[in-house]
Amino acid sequence: MRILPALLIACLSFGLHAEPLPQRIDASYDILKQGIKLAEVNEVFERKDGRFRIVSVTKPVGLLALFQPETIVVTSEGEITEQGLLPQHSTHRRTLNAKKNSSADFDWEHHVLTLNNQDGIKLLALQPFTQDRLSMMYQFVAQPPHGRLEFRFDMTNGHKVDEYRFQLNPAQTVQVPFGNLRSYYLYTPPQKTKWKSEIWLAIDHGFVPCKVVLTEDDGAEVVQVLRTLNMVP
Repeated sequence: MRILPALLIACLSFGLHAEPLPQRIDASYDILKQGIKLAEVNEVFERKDGRFRIVSVTKPVGLLALFQPETIVVTSEGEITEQGLLPQHSTHRRTLNAKKNSSADFDWEHHVLTLNNQDGIKLLALQPFTQDRLSMMYQFVAQPPHGRLEFRFDMTNGHKVDEYRFQLNPAQTVQVPFGNLRSYYLYTPPQKTKWKSEIWLAIDHGFVPCKVVLTEDDGAEVVQVLRTLNMVP
């Protein structure tokens, strides 16, 4: 299984009781590889009339901006239910390489997931609680993972659907540019290679993801860390 950093980052009714969901969340992240900053991510989550919309914009910085000056815009929108976020439509757009654009449409009434990408249109069976890569991360905000030590769920990136499995350690502190934060720590079980995915959720800030680390098969790490955060109740 694989998970991308920008979005690094679930999908079930995690807790027994949902936390109050903010009307708006503005978060910015730095993306680093081997300690070098490669890009900046700015995300906006909005809640209105029982619906949600998330927009994530990733822009390269430094040398990467010179050689690969492409902006990536990812969106997710859908309904807010008792089980948290129910995505209905998601998109992944590149400003320069449109061939890599993709989208996913969730037809919950007929249990059909429609993926649209450079390989064409594919119809798949839509499993309960399936998320896209953005709604997955904010599902932790809508339904914090209280009382659970393991999670399994499906997530689509517009190209395919993968099953994810995370274990949880509810007591960690993590240092990020935003501050020193008490966190829930989620991590994938050991693999045959060095690959693993890790997510830290900020306990005192609505369980917003504050750090995400993807370790590649060869041991190289891509890190996404929270730089600024503003939440409107």
